[in-house]
Amino acid sequence: MKPFRSCLAILLGLCLSSFAATPDAKIAMPKSSDPQLEFTLIASEPQIVTPIGIAIDKRNRLFVVESHTHHRPADYKGPETDRVKVFLDTNGDGIPDTPKVFAEGFKTAMNLVLSPADELYLVHRSGVVLLHDADGDGVSERSTKIVELVTTTDYPHNGLNGIVFSRNGWLYLGIGENFSAEYTLRGTDGSEVHAGPGRGGKVFRCRADGRELQEVATGFWNPFGLELDRAGRLFCVDNDPGGRPPCRLLHVVPGGDYGYKRRYDDTHVFNGWDGELPGTLPMLKGTGEAPCGVISTDRLALPAGYAGSLLVASWGDATIELYRLKPLGGSFSATKENLVVGEKKFNEAFCPVDFAAAPDGSLYVTDWADRTSYPVHGKGRIWRLAAKKGVKVEPPTHEQPLAETNAAALRFQRLLAADSPKQIDELKSALTDADPFIRSAAITSLAKPAYRDAALKAADDADAAVRLGALSALWRGQAADPVPLIRKHLSDPDERVRFLALWWAGEDGIKALANDLSRAVAQEPTPTLFQAYLASAEMLATDASVPASRAALTKPPVPVRQQLLASILYDDKQPAALHAMAAATVSTLTDAKTAERLLHFARNGDTKLRQEAIRTLAACPHADVPGVLKSLALDTKLTSSLRADAILSIARRDATQLPALTELLNDSEPHVQLETARALRLAMSEAPVRMALQDKLASLSDTSSALAEQLQFALTSSAAKRPATPAEWRKAVAVGGDAESGRRVFHSVQTGCTMCHQAEGRGTSIGPELTNVARSFDRAKLIEAILDPSREVAPQYEHHIVETKSGTTYSGVLVHIGLDGSPLINALGTGRQRIPTAQITRHTTSPLSMMLFGLENTMTVHDFRDLLAFLLTGK
Repeated sequence: MKPFRSCLAILLGLCLSSFAATPDAKIAMPKSSDPQLEFTLIASEPQIVTPIGIAIDKRNRLFVVESHTHHRPADYKGPETDRVKVFLDTNGDGIPDTPKVFAEGFKTAMNLVLSPADELYLVHRSGVVLLHDADGDGVSERSTKIVELVTTTDYPHNGLNGIVFSRNGWLYLGIGENFSAEYTLRGTDGSEVHAGPGRGGKVFRCRADGRELQEVATGFWNPFGLELDRAGRLFCVDNDPGGRPPCRLLHVVPGGDYGYKRRYDDTHVFNGWDGELPGTLPMLKGTGEAPCGVISTDRLALPAGYAGSLLVASWGDATIELYRLKPLGGSFSATKENLVVGEKKFNEAFCPVDFAAAPDGSLYVTDWADRTSYPVHGKGRIWRLAAKKGVKVEPPTHEQPLAETNAAALRFQRLLAADSPKQIDELKSALTDADPFIRSAAITSLAKPAYRDAALKAADDADAAVRLGALSALWRGQAADPVPLIRKHLSDPDERVRFLALWWAGEDGIKALANDLSRAVAQEPTPTLFQAYLASAEMLATDASVPASRAALTKPPVPVRQQLLASILYDDKQPAALHAMAAATVSTLTDAKTAERLLHFARNGDTKLRQEAIRTLAACPHADVPGVLKSLALDTKLTSSLRADAILSIARRDATQLPALTELLNDSEPHVQLETARALRLAMSEAPVRMALQDKLASLSDTSSALAEQLQFALTSSAAKRPATPAEWRKAVAVGGDAESGRRVFHSVQTGCTMCHQAEGRGTSIGPELTNVARSFDRAKLIEAILDPSREVAPQYEHHIVETKSGTTYSGVLVHIGLDGSPLINALGTGRQRIPTAQITRHTTSPLSMMLFGLENTMTVHDFRDLLAFLLTGK
């Protein structure tokens, strides 16, 4: 890396004229929700393009990372490398206005930070450098390497990215999930941290000169923005969670585990996101889409009422979000407000990235300016947020240390520092605390070698919470010979302990325990424990416990899981709940024995077991399935939900069987009538079906009902007063809906949702998993995602199109690229396909989502409302 410039570049930089930005007609001004504040444009292209990190020194010089290498297109005309530009205040008004190039020669530069000594540090994907300007001329003449990342992966923004300095000189760094590749992070004194394949993102720290490198916390996806408040508490924004929304605002504590590992699929039972897993910590609050920057309001001069809060730059939602913190145990709770809201046009948007506080307490914000383009694109903005003239403000207080006074937080610190045998009872008591941060501190300390024997003893405690915490500590501390310990706890009376034992055995690949795993589900398990059992058994039957790549992990061999499921299905001694879980999961439906077992369950057993069997039979080719499903649909003694599910399964399996169900249009159960009408839309070529629908519609007195609309839609492909524009659709589906009916809409042939998505364990894993989509998408955002699916496509769901010499075209998402360059595509219709490089004639990406435009045209208004109601149940 050579952060120095040619003579020509220097001259060009010095010759740039002073720039006092005036809003271009095409630049929509973001608006502040606080009338006391004003948001003004400071710079835009060509003075600044695709800016990322930003920092302002004590001399009021504004430094900005100008990216030219982030997914650089082949025809991009900009500089060959990334730059750091510096803006100087040349007219004395206190606002930096004139840019020049401070340093260049970087690749995938991400963020900037100033040390307590006002020295400028730059973090790029593969390391951290200190940029020297010894003569103070605004040009960096050399750089010093502080930290180096050694790995085989080079994706721009999931390596090193977040960076912040503590008041006492510790440099904190965030690293993303690195596409599952192992890596070594090295400091200047030989200190290093190695992370094996499949781990999640981490936070590290080192001294300002790169010494004493050490891990702080783990379990992140991509901790892109870091901040320390007045009390030295560390916060981060963790972005792009794929199928496990939402993005997160986190309070980062030493030893904290925030649950995520790249080795697993995003919704895998062993991947946590909000403290669901034993020993992991929850988020403070879900944020908007793709948060990149976070800053304490105590760095700013703002009106009263903002002290002690955090601002977050939500790149994907075009907002600057305000989070007000309230102490909660050893951490905080948070409430969210939108402080600044900008335009979200297709290719001209407000995309805030990073923040910097100026000496006068104003806030500077970098803006990527195009939410549809991850590649560099030649646009960019810098904005300034400040109090309006005449508004009384409170001065910045960030540099005034704040002593911790929260009793729970002080207890956390005491627990974390524990090192005496006399403190074991205090640690054990902490393991039973309701506060996950207190429990985390106790686990971190019990994992120390000095407490190894005490932790082993605590693993046999009468209190299940103590056993759970002790077992977590022993795993974290890499207990010697864990086999007897785990084997014993696979039969623990507490399900949480059994879950942890399964997780430990599977993730660490302890094959000696393969035959013991069934102990964990011998007692009637919950669905979560059942999935943990299947996952652990898969890992011990394969080499997936030590993956070479994400691809090795996301598709374990089918026979392993299916053998386990079959052994449960065929065992009459198993409880109905376990049979139901197996029936919902099994996929070897061409096997006659499995089909006959599912048919038996569909006709007999409790409601939940029959329901799961009926739903699974939709994909079963056995000859007896149509007759059984028809008899269930016609059986008026069954619940309306079971009968409607049987109708849906017939429609999904073989639409030619549907004409025999026309009599159900007159059934006494509304759900049965509605599902019949929806299903019969697939059989409109049959004259008797059309006649039955016409007769039913003519008999209805309420022509605005869901059934009437469904019949009208079937007969005319459009219903009366059907919305014609996106605005009309938004208004029509703004409220209402039946979640039970919506689940069947989701699984219907007409919408095709399950071609790409999963929900509640059923469907196809190509697009985002939607079981928990309501954690990050409200009703309005779901409506937008359906009406305009290409408006926002996360990078992991980018649409790849691969054409081969044989004439076959694969359309799907990229899972992995092999060492030989061959892509693994999760393709529509065919699933995962490894395509040899020699067979590829063209491999392109499309800005359009794989989700078809016009999904609303496959639904009635009631269907759309019902679908939303179903999706919004998953929190």
